[in-house]
Amino acid sequence: MDKARQPMRTGVSDIAFLILFAAEFTYYLLILQTGVVAYHHSQLSEIWMVPVGGMMGIVLSVALFQKREVLMPWLLLLQLLLSVAYADANGMALFLLGLISGLTAPMLLYRIDKLYIATIALGVSYFIGTMFFDIPAHERTTIAVALSIVALAGSLFAQPGRKKAVLRQTVSVYMILTVFLWLLLDAALFETLSRDTLMHLWGCDTYRWHIILFHSLGLLAAYALRRWRHTDVAMIVLFLLAYMAYSMHNREILSIVYPFVISYYNVAILYRLMHLGYLPLAVVSLGLWGASGIGLIIALLHVFSAAWSILALLAVVVLFKALHTRLFFTAIHFTSLKG
Repeated sequence: MDKARQPMRTGVSDIAFLILFAAEFTYYLLILQTGVVAYHHSQLSEIWMVPVGGMMGIVLSVALFQKREVLMPWLLLLQLLLSVAYADANGMALFLLGLISGLTAPMLLYRIDKLYIATIALGVSYFIGTMFFDIPAHERTTIAVALSIVALAGSLFAQPGRKKAVLRQTVSVYMILTVFLWLLLDAALFETLSRDTLMHLWGCDTYRWHIILFHSLGLLAAYALRRWRHTDVAMIVLFLLAYMAYSMHNREILSIVYPFVISYYNVAILYRLMHLGYLPLAVVSLGLWGASGIGLIIALLHVFSAAWSILALLAVVVLFKALHTRLFFTAIHFTSLKG
């Protein structure tokens, strides 16, 4: 029977994984992506150890992922200890927080075998992240500790999940590039919005429920259309609408379109990654840190025009693919690690 047509059976391990995934994704949103950056006033000289640790963690995870069932609780316990003083973290502590995220993120992505579980987890994450976004960064210690405790508890009951039987996996340059560009477009707009006092959305009471509603609708639409072959074109249109709304200073439209597109592309990414072996998945995961860093630099340098160029590049890449050009469609072969 086709796995996609099998009934959705949810066990204790699935619920535990849902809790774990939601808690860790929320931790990334509220603590690593926004909390640490805001507390250190976006000073790259102070926060650069976080992405360095993240990228090193992803590389290290390739060698350690087969021990993930034992390793995950210990990593989350360390995260819990570091969270107690996350706001005052020195360079080494920031490096360790990044390292933990880099180690755990691809392991969690590899564990996904039921897309609806991950989709619900994203919904929970976006709800919590939106509700607590207006809490100042230096006051999020309780949140960091609570999320770490929840994630640690979930890791104790979540089973490692699927095993790969194949020896080789292929992933196209096209998929790697489009996923990276989606992440970069999101990071550039989010980091710019976070520093724009006139267009700021998150943490604004007027738009809080708009954001939550359209995050939810984006998740539902993406899950329903997960096999839709026109997703890449849809992403161009949705990001174009979000960028136009920002450029026209229309917060009402932006509060509708942007949360929708964030949710939509995240589910689309998970759907593309969930069947990959660990090595190609880890390679794609490196793009998250790269995109986040470039997006932050675009915001800090006030060169949002560069983000428009990235959107144009995405359109060109998708057009090349539609015209059957092999430049971005070449498959890369990875030797998959069993686990």
